[in-house]
Amino acid sequence: MRRGLRLLLSLFVAGLAASSSLGSVVMTGTRVIYPGGATERSIQFTNQDDVPNVVQVWVDSGDPNSTPQTANAPFVVTPPVFRIEPKAGQTARLIFTGKDLPQDRESVFFINAVQIPALNSADADRNKMLLLLRNRVKLFYRPSGISGEPERAAEKLRFSLSRQGGEWKIVATNDSAFHVSLTGAQLVKAGRAGVALQPDMVAPRSTFEWRIKSDEDLAAGGWNVKFVFVNDYGGENNAEAPLVVGR
Repeated sequence: MRRGLRLLLSLFVAGLAASSSLGSVVMTGTRVIYPGGATERSIQFTNQDDVPNVVQVWVDSGDPNSTPQTANAPFVVTPPVFRIEPKAGQTARLIFTGKDLPQDRESVFFINAVQIPALNSADADRNKMLLLLRNRVKLFYRPSGISGEPERAAEKLRFSLSRQGGEWKIVATNDSAFHVSLTGAQLVKAGRAGVALQPDMVAPRSTFEWRIKSDEDLAAGGWNVKFVFVNDYGGENNAEAPLVVGR
């Protein structure tokens, strides 16, 4: 009993410090789009390892420290726990529970998948540390009635500049109904690279701001924001937009 307890505690501690990579178990795709009105979506996992692995899956509303017990997203995954044999695959079903969500824009959630290495019989009674690998993938609930094209949303981002105290404030405005995930952003002027901006996600019908310090006279104008965004298929696209100087 004591050995089993020590093993469970080791699993728990390792899980808290888990990597963002799922290791040898791979989930197909880097994001999932759940269309409004769909009864379910399938998500596919593949075990590239030479040994079996157990995977536990759940959905959260944005808390990176969520657990299957604390997660409160309006989605269930079935089966929530499954074993994948070596070099084999497993399909899980993602089901929307019907919670009332905004119908004029996307909502974002996160699919969590934890890989638990299987124990062989020789290790069953041994006190050992197992590393749990955890991966989080964005899940977008997309109502059927929203207008616009998701691939055009990023290209319509607007960027503005203002001065506040000793810092510059750059604001990205997203007027669309879709999330825009940026994987890179940088100020450019006449082909010259300027300050790099921390990548992030701009929510629908909202703004996101960066505060930066720079010796450049950004208010002189002529700057653009060159950025990289992720499309529905997980690919990256490049775009560029003018940085408008505010009053």
